[in-house]
Amino acid sequence: MPGPDTFRILTVCTGNICRSPAMEFLLAQALESDPRFHVHSAGTHAERGWPVNPPMDRLLEDRGIDVSEFVARQADRQVLAGSDLVLTATQQHLAWVTEHEPRIVRRAFTLTEFADAIVGAPDGSDLRELVAWAAAHRPALRIRSLGSPTRRGYDEGDILDPYGRGDAAYQAALGQIDPLVQRIAPALLEAAQAG
Repeated sequence: MPGPDTFRILTVCTGNICRSPAMEFLLAQALESDPRFHVHSAGTHAERGWPVNPPMDRLLEDRGIDVSEFVARQADRQVLAGSDLVLTATQQHLAWVTEHEPRIVRRAFTLTEFADAIVGAPDGSDLRELVAWAAAHRPALRIRSLGSPTRRGYDEGDILDPYGRGDAAYQAALGQIDPLVQRIAPALLEAAQAG
């Protein structure tokens, strides 16, 4: 159970059975050396009670991650407000979480956006300072509403949804998530040591 010094990270996608569990488990694995981190996930339209969807479950298990206890859950205002950092799979998910809990706007990002924003953060920043830096230095994204759609309607930097698309799509989504996690986790661990 997370304590008062815990830094809570929430990952969010649509159904909470593919992308956000992958983000959750990969981040948790990368941050496991510091017990102050608690990583969990939820969905904007969750398939409540479902396990991690195949083949994402197998891809994660191939990395030594046990997903057998995972149960999908719905994001709500309490879960959002109780998170110190919210990382979403897409710009649409980001819009959803900030609409449902506007108070988190300065600590909610897409996974790509946060990975890009923390580049150049001052040395010695603690976790809250790192998140504040990222909020103040969000990269400019070309989003659909401004007339620059990417293929299949995704916004720049979005993690593509593999649901129902076969093994290659799941591998591609995990291939997007993993390098972003590998950029984010060291920065979070360094900031935890500074604080």
